Amino acid sequence: MKIAFYHRSVCGGIKTHVDALSYEFERLGHEVKDIDQYSLGSYMLGNPSGGISYGFDFGFSLKKIKREVEDCDILHIHHAATSSEFFLPFSSICSELNIVNTFHIAAGDSLSGELAKALIGALASLYAGRSKKFISVSEEIAADIRRYTQGWRYGDNGNGTETVVIPNGVDINRFYPRAQEQEEKGNLERENDKGVCIGYLGRLSPEKNVINMIKAVKALESNKIRLKIAGDGPLYDKIKKKEGGKIEVLGYVEDAPAFYRSLDVFLLPSKLEAQPIALLEAMASGLPVIATDVSDNKYFVHGNGILCGTTRKEIGAAIKQMLNEDLETMGIESRKIVERDYTWDKIAKRTLDVYKSVIK
Repeated sequence: MKIAFYHRSVCGGIKTHVDALSYEFERLGHEVKDIDQYSLGSYMLGNPSGGISYGFDFGFSLKKIKREVEDCDILHIHHAATSSEFFLPFSSICSELNIVNTFHIAAGDSLSGELAKALIGALASLYAGRSKKFISVSEEIAADIRRYTQGWRYGDNGNGTETVVIPNGVDINRFYPRAQEQEEKGNLERENDKGVCIGYLGRLSPEKNVINMIKAVKALESNKIRLKIAGDGPLYDKIKKKEGGKIEVLGYVEDAPAFYRSLDVFLLPSKLEAQPIALLEAMASGLPVIATDVSDNKYFVHGNGILCGTTRKEIGAAIKQMLNEDLETMGIESRKIVERDYTWDKIAKRTLDVYKSVIK
């Protein structure tokens, strides 16, 4: 099978998802073609090396896309790609090729979340009836897509576009528990023998709610709690100024697996998410997790962690509760969950099954 991925190549969840699928597909003998903002010559607005950015080409890249995909079996669009994705539904590409769309857009109960839902609605409406199948990485977002496209008749000789849920995955050979490393190298002294080390890895931007996480930790009376923050973004300078005492701000870390293995608990305080890969990476690393109850987090936190609200008090209460839990047992359960359902080979197989269902 020959598969073309049309996506925005920027460091983050979408790139991780596309790169992992490409690796798995090629390992299985399929041919993969990459179409991104660089190959299309799109003008990038924002930070092209990572974070919030987008490629603008205003439909002028459609001929390039058509030329690239003419010998492919599948064109798999990963939103957000470049601005040509808004024009592509009106081109002959949709009638000549099997198109599948994956929605990665984060959503939540806030102004930003409502804007994200509007974008999802616009894209779903444009491609409904033109694409062969929609994939959402999130159950919550899938429900929105189905609502936006409910006027279409699903599965009736191509007159509708069915939405299926295939989440992100994780490389369990790269992300593994500290205990496994200790077993392989011999008993190592724990870095965090001064107490419980809580950590966050991700973009430092308003929707990630890192400021409230810092406030929650600083408000705790216990001196046995430490918070390590890894990542970069527009709030880095503001967050770095809050460093000291219990708080350590590392910035971008090259070795994410080692960072996870230095923690006792992973905390995801986001106000907006789709289906966060960082949560799966932490779980694969054998960590108990605290996550805010947004988007699909609730489907990944059961017996291995605690869900909470997004306010400082709610995050603080969850941390206090976690201190009374069996962290080792929760961490073991985290690893079991990802091994059972969320390895990239399993995610790739589910995606290939979608392709096979639409190829005639």
